[in-house]
Amino acid sequence: MTTLTTPITQTLDARGLVCPMPTVRLGQAIRKLSLGDIVEVWTDDPGSQANMAAWTKNTGHQLVASALEGTVYKYQVRRMR
Repeated sequence: MTTLTTPITQTLDARGLVCPMPTVRLGQAIRKLSLGDIVEVWTDDPGSQANMAAWTKNTGHQLVASALEGTVYKYQVRRMR
């Protein structure tokens, strides 16, 4: 996991959701952002580590940072296209 950055354009709380819903919600949210904007996703799904890396690789967006804070995984994703 890498250090979280700023500024965040939007925060998406996906706690309580399991795969694939955090990435589905991320896809919906990122389409509403401008290029270069960053959305921070919060999830408590341990499977999100692999899912988030695969999602960003497959969609062409950038996983800027990630962190585990207690039981919450936080991911910062930059809209690239």
